[in-house]
Amino acid sequence: MEDKKQAYLIMAHRDDLCFRTLLKMLDDPRNDIFIHMDIKNKRYNPDEIKRSASHSRIVHTKRTSVAWGGYSQINAELILLKAAANTASYSHYHLLSGQDLPIKSRDEIYRFFTDNEDKEFVNFQSEEFLFCGRVRYFYPFSELAGRAGNLFVKFDELLLPLQKAVGVARNKNINFAKGANWFSITDSLARHVIHSEPWIRKVFKRTKNCDEVFLQTIVINSPFRSKLYYSKFDDNHISIVRYIDWERGEPYIFRRDDFGELISSPMMFARKFDSNVDSDIIRALMEHFA
Repeated sequence: MEDKKQAYLIMAHRDDLCFRTLLKMLDDPRNDIFIHMDIKNKRYNPDEIKRSASHSRIVHTKRTSVAWGGYSQINAELILLKAAANTASYSHYHLLSGQDLPIKSRDEIYRFFTDNEDKEFVNFQSEEFLFCGRVRYFYPFSELAGRAGNLFVKFDELLLPLQKAVGVARNKNINFAKGANWFSITDSLARHVIHSEPWIRKVFKRTKNCDEVFLQTIVINSPFRSKLYYSKFDDNHISIVRYIDWERGEPYIFRRDDFGELISSPMMFARKFDSNVDSDIIRALMEHFA
């Protein structure tokens, strides 16, 4: 029987060297590519991007505005999952950002996931969810707040003492978990997540930074937990075979000097890259795996 295709789900907000290089490095008849480009990028040309692919089918999803830490991040992931699942049944659905790149060849990546066709690549930070405030209280300004320092962050923070005083305790009977939001999941789990959308919306709407919580929570409360590629809850990124360095940055942006380290890693993908910081490493990886 012929092996199934794999689906790449790309959440992006910049059409730059890294994004274009990512598409070139994924371009393969065994890969279909689904793109959610933030609607705030007014200069993006989907037709031009489609014409740039020689082998992969490229599908652009409905475009929405995505806010860091808001439910809109979860919504964009669901849009990508639904677009892919409505197109075909894929062996794995890989969520990447526009600032990620493969650090293995197309053949190596395809073979690795084919060899692990029944495994779920989902990251878990710890056995205990340490950020329950994210899901217990309401964050009415979460789509406007963004990162720390924004005025709307302060508005949400000012509401917390009042919510605590009146005994707000949302979702108190749910067993939550947290980890990295990037994943590679099977068709069965992808469709289970899509089917769970009403529950996801009810539980995670107006929460905070729960793109790192919703999938992990679904997995630990389902039979898919037994299908994890890496079953320890210790924040090891081998669980999602992505090289992400939180020791040198938030996360660290790779440079040309990191080339040897990247290609010798056992991981399949790496993040983060930024052509405004170092474009040479992006070109070097493209040339190495071309």
